[in-house]
Amino acid sequence: MIVKGNQDTISWYDNNAEKYASDTDSVTFEGTAQEFLSKLQPNPKVLDAGCGSGRDTATLSELGAEVIGIDLSSGLIQVAKAKKPHLTFVHGSFLDIPFPDNSFDGVWSHASLVHLDTLDEVKTALQEFNRVLKSGGCLYVLVKKQTGTDKTAVVTDSLSNHDRFFRYYTEDELAELLKITGYKLDSMLTEDDVHGRDEVKWIKIFAQKIVN
Repeated sequence: MIVKGNQDTISWYDNNAEKYASDTDSVTFEGTAQEFLSKLQPNPKVLDAGCGSGRDTATLSELGAEVIGIDLSSGLIQVAKAKKPHLTFVHGSFLDIPFPDNSFDGVWSHASLVHLDTLDEVKTALQEFNRVLKSGGCLYVLVKKQTGTDKTAVVTDSLSNHDRFFRYYTEDELAELLKITGYKLDSMLTEDDVHGRDEVKWIKIFAQKIVN
């Protein structure tokens, strides 16, 4: 299939959910999850925004959080439900999260803002994360760092062996987006790719919803 943007990428995930899950579930982010949960109260309620096949949902749950996973890919949600039937997964969009205001102590957004078509959509997603977070709640974000001139690209990599649409970010851009959507930035770091892709760098962020 020809990939041009977000919807085509989600369709690819739908059609290749089992293989993608098997290729990515072996790498866990327990250290980052522990750091994230250390910023929250004990046994927090967490939204795994962009849960995919439920890898991080399971890690957060095992570390003591009450977690709900949400993803736009119905195929990945089906895999998550089949592999982890004891956990809760919801098919839904970041642009209209199906939960009330102030529902979660933390929002975990691991490599989930990388496929949005426009910066307006990114802003809407961050606003939705803010809406469902309790006052003072913690947001974790991991996105691909812009290392060249392109803001977006359709690329093939070793995780998919197929084209996927990606959006890249700079530190200044992210700091401004977080500021205007109601967050206080706690930390921002650049990290190497855990899958060994030299061309890929990641920006890791912890931010706090500004106390009302």
